[in-house]
Amino acid sequence: MTLKDITDVLTFASFRPEPDDPSAPWSKRFPKQRSLLLNFSRDTITWQGVEKGGQLGESGSIPAAGDLKEIVTEMAEEWLSLADDGWCGVSINHRFVISLDANLTRKKGTEELIRTNPKAALGAQAERGKRYAVKHNPESNTSVLLAVDEEYVKQIETVLDGSGLKIGRISCGIFAMFCDAVDQMAEAREQYMKSSPNSPLGKIVIVANCEGSICVMTTDEERWVELRSRSGLYTEDDLEPVMKIIRPLVDNAGSGAQLVLASDSGGGAVKELLISSLPNTKISDISMPEGLWTLLKEK
Repeated sequence: MTLKDITDVLTFASFRPEPDDPSAPWSKRFPKQRSLLLNFSRDTITWQGVEKGGQLGESGSIPAAGDLKEIVTEMAEEWLSLADDGWCGVSINHRFVISLDANLTRKKGTEELIRTNPKAALGAQAERGKRYAVKHNPESNTSVLLAVDEEYVKQIETVLDGSGLKIGRISCGIFAMFCDAVDQMAEAREQYMKSSPNSPLGKIVIVANCEGSICVMTTDEERWVELRSRSGLYTEDDLEPVMKIIRPLVDNAGSGAQLVLASDSGGGAVKELLISSLPNTKISDISMPEGLWTLLKEK
């Protein structure tokens, strides 16, 4: 055993996950290092520095118009200055499809297999040139399936690596926010049923929005009923498309349905739109401060 091994044990460093271990929470991988979070959307690229200890640091944004390699090359020096050893977490918020599926296999290890070998997990349903992730409903046979354009992922990987940045994790920001909202609602429903076992909670429309992208799903007690999603759907100056996605699901859910909203840091305008457009619908906002960044650095 070397002196470093002994020191690592004494300081608990040997029990910490490696920086490149994507299965470990981001905050556990970089407890004493600065790191960078990047989000690639259709119209913008945003970033958020994470300081030692996990506090959010410097942030910024730049239009995504133009050649991606040129944009990253131009920003590389600034981004590298925010991350020790160049480590960054990447959120892809563009060129994805989120769908509601039934009867996907749930054999042990399937969720990891979908990421590494989608053909083996999804069979004929797997499309060439896609990367997948899945969220299963533990109480029914439905699942939410994410498919991201693999060429776009590889392009981001190549240009970041060429600029000296090390990718510690790649995720889809809107999918992460949506899954977190679904988990929160499942926990809330469980607590509600304990206190009111004879009073159904009813239908709930879950809305997650992140930098222009949106995912909306209706739940009816334990069932996942209907889902719609779009990438690059709206801007802060043009919110009209938002209601074209949400209103049909609210109408289909019927009177008495509730709406639960999980937004990123710029979601205030979406919330105001929902309140004004759906005056008879109860709206619960479960958004976290700096929603996307908080989620990415904690998970």
